[in-house]
Amino acid sequence: MNLFVLVLWISTLTCIHCQVITLNGAWRGTINTCGKKFFEGCNNGTNFSATVPGGIYTDLQKNNIIENNLYGRNDVNNRWVGNQSVTYIKNFSVSSNFLKARKIVLVFHGIDTFANISLNDYVIGETSNMFLRYSFDVTDSIKKGENLLKVIFHSPVKVAENMYNEQKKNYIVPPVCVPKEYNGQCHVNHIRKMQASFSWDWGPAFPSMGIWKDVELIPVNDILINDITTDIRKKNDIWNILVTIFLETTQNKDEVSCHVASILHISQSKLISNTSEIVFDTSRKSININISLNVPADAVENWWPNGYGKQHLYYLTTTVTTTNDVLYKRIRIGFRTVELVEEPLKKGLSFYFRINGIPIFAKGSNFIPASVFPELGAKDSTIRHLLLSAKETHMNMLRVWGGGVYESKLFYDLADEYGIMIWQDFMFACSMYPTSDSFLESIREETLQTVIRLKNHPSIVIWAGNNENEAALHDNWYGTGSAQIYREDYMKLYVNLLKTEVERLDPTRPFVVSSPGNGAYEKTYNYTGVSPSSNLYGDVHYYNYLRNGWDITQYPRARFCSEYGFQAWPSIYTIATAIETVKDLRVDSDFVNHRQHQPLGNQYMLLLILHNFAVPQSNDSIRDFANYVYLSQVNQAVSIRIETEAYRQAKSEVNSIGEGKTMGALYWQLNDVWQAPSWSSIDIEGRWKMLHYYAKDFFAPVIVTSYLSVSKELSIYVVSDKLYTLTNCTVNVRVYKWEFMKSIFTLSFDNIIVESNEAVKIVSFWLEAFLIEAGCGSWESVKKSCIATLSLTDKSGTLIAPLNYIYPDALKNVDIPVANVTIKVEENHLPGKLSNYADFKVVLTTDNIALFVWLEVGNIRGRFSENGFHMFEEKKEIIFYAHEMITTELLQNNIKLTHISDIYRQ
Repeated sequence: MNLFVLVLWISTLTCIHCQVITLNGAWRGTINTCGKKFFEGCNNGTNFSATVPGGIYTDLQKNNIIENNLYGRNDVNNRWVGNQSVTYIKNFSVSSNFLKARKIVLVFHGIDTFANISLNDYVIGETSNMFLRYSFDVTDSIKKGENLLKVIFHSPVKVAENMYNEQKKNYIVPPVCVPKEYNGQCHVNHIRKMQASFSWDWGPAFPSMGIWKDVELIPVNDILINDITTDIRKKNDIWNILVTIFLETTQNKDEVSCHVASILHISQSKLISNTSEIVFDTSRKSININISLNVPADAVENWWPNGYGKQHLYYLTTTVTTTNDVLYKRIRIGFRTVELVEEPLKKGLSFYFRINGIPIFAKGSNFIPASVFPELGAKDSTIRHLLLSAKETHMNMLRVWGGGVYESKLFYDLADEYGIMIWQDFMFACSMYPTSDSFLESIREETLQTVIRLKNHPSIVIWAGNNENEAALHDNWYGTGSAQIYREDYMKLYVNLLKTEVERLDPTRPFVVSSPGNGAYEKTYNYTGVSPSSNLYGDVHYYNYLRNGWDITQYPRARFCSEYGFQAWPSIYTIATAIETVKDLRVDSDFVNHRQHQPLGNQYMLLLILHNFAVPQSNDSIRDFANYVYLSQVNQAVSIRIETEAYRQAKSEVNSIGEGKTMGALYWQLNDVWQAPSWSSIDIEGRWKMLHYYAKDFFAPVIVTSYLSVSKELSIYVVSDKLYTLTNCTVNVRVYKWEFMKSIFTLSFDNIIVESNEAVKIVSFWLEAFLIEAGCGSWESVKKSCIATLSLTDKSGTLIAPLNYIYPDALKNVDIPVANVTIKVEENHLPGKLSNYADFKVVLTTDNIALFVWLEVGNIRGRFSENGFHMFEEKKEIIFYAHEMITTELLQNNIKLTHISDIYRQ
């Protein structure tokens, strides 16, 4: 068969799943609701309408059996649900034609978690791992006409407790429970389920049950294509694609010959293909077939991370033809090389990603589940908004954190399209884990399925075995001490199993055992026993809630910082969707304390704010709370800006003890799962906190930034991620007295050259002496009298980096001037650039310097081009990007403006 005929033939084929019966949609459920009343001997089976994909908490809320799960204290009020058994039932019909297939397979792509499954009263199997795809042969139990599929779920809380009780007969695998402030459940580390569903310090406990992904009935004649993967390597000027087809057979005793063809679609007129003839024995349950394609490097374009080039993607179609089957599957791939570079430095090893031969500074955040209810975690609008928000703020990496789920196809598809590199944890977090044979076998299958499902995505650049488990072991978080058994368990799970399996399944990507960890250095000490938080190796997580977050000197000069963060409250409009009464909007309310899951979190947040601001108090508790929310966001935004800039400054240098060459900054965390204080930059309603607006500046491709040492020496850096040299640049330091709108002094540094992909220290000088020279006053008052801006311009005077700021003293020590800021939405709106809706010009005017000008628009969906900014000029124009149809009048009437001097007015 020639190539043209083959392509024409493939174009006429029906999809591999055309005969598939999808069992999604309407189901029926039954739950014992006696748990709501808390008395013995009750057997009140309550029926409800169910949806698949779905889950028990969302189903019961839709049926008005429980109240809104995210409202008030309903995470506790609805706690009884997770202690029940639940039955889901589906009636469906099949034709005699469908039953002509040699084999019928029932596939659950995701089932949460412990379930017994029957079809027409025949027991067909059970499940015990939320992350697995389960396939059952139902050839002998399915029948023509009406069929009854029943799935009985068992309480994950009770199963986890039973597993814990069985395990502790040998030894306890800690932690036994989460901290009491979490209002959570215990023993989640004993089951393979989203760890955060039993609660976390940023989220509630909803120990979900349900069919959270698709269910399918698939007829099989000879074979079924379960998966297709690619290993893509570049040698010299040739890309080699090793295609692996994972087949399931009918398990007859026949030999089957098949024709295999793979075609890479480069363009409408350009294809590269290969074919093969295979004979195999169908008595084996599964068969893997390989076929190879060689692609000239100049025939395709590279896939690049966001900010470094375009995200070229190509379709690869594979067909498998037998006497009784013609099956095909199309996947999407990208061409890029990835290396985790761990080369010797004067001390320690480097740790950075090289993509297509280019060193990449990883800029981004950590991704927690998009919803605490797994079935909502792949919601199209939510995932698109979150990943687009990452792209729009210059992020090029997200870390999928190990206490959640392996994300949806949509998530990874969008990461591919947006150039968001993915650091992919396996789902183990902040715990010790058991290593029974059954547990390890479940993990082995989980690893196999996960790697096979995800490895085609060019966005995934690294696998990591766990989140903070090595740190928990080394630092004795849970009283494991020097007991050898926990080190042995750690080795069994993450080194002997995960590391071995992942490197076998995916030889094209790096694997690290833990995050934080010491990378390649860990092998020298057999992976445990040395602190995993060294600044000289691997990645670190850094948190400090006692020191001033605006103090740049505290931050480590690590090789790569994969977690760091500060808490803030979400928008007051977001909080309002969860409160039961306006009395909840008080700093010391029961609601506030209930929603704060971090131990001592409220005290830490107040302490961090007080380093730089006085917290206003009045007779209006609601206003005081709104101001507190605002200050928490200001503190979070500036703290993360300063910390991130510290990491970017260290991109090209090391200090006297060998620390530096920092090549990654992933703050904790991108998103939220409920209306509560957290480390996120985007809240549960999709609103950008001030931090996310700031990320657009501190992750910009070129920044100008300062470092104020303990001795008050000010160093100014220019950091560039550009792959070309910046020439003829000028850095301007403009000094303003608080009572003037115009600068009183400008210090310029001209003819600056910044080499490609470098961070350069431009100058250092003593801050206080400079401010005196600038006319800010005497030694006693100089720091309180002035503020300074930093700008970077090209030879034409055009800004090529976001404006930045130097705060000589804590703002609580400054007499911040009263500023009267007004806002007007222009009548003539603009054609939308970021959505299909209109953009609106917003004009602000002020009569004095105004700091942290913050705009909110109530429940109107959209965002501003800038927010949380400073005004050093009388007039400023910004854009509001509407995400829905609105009018100028509606926007004008709903804009709420806050700035620092405003909140201290009584």
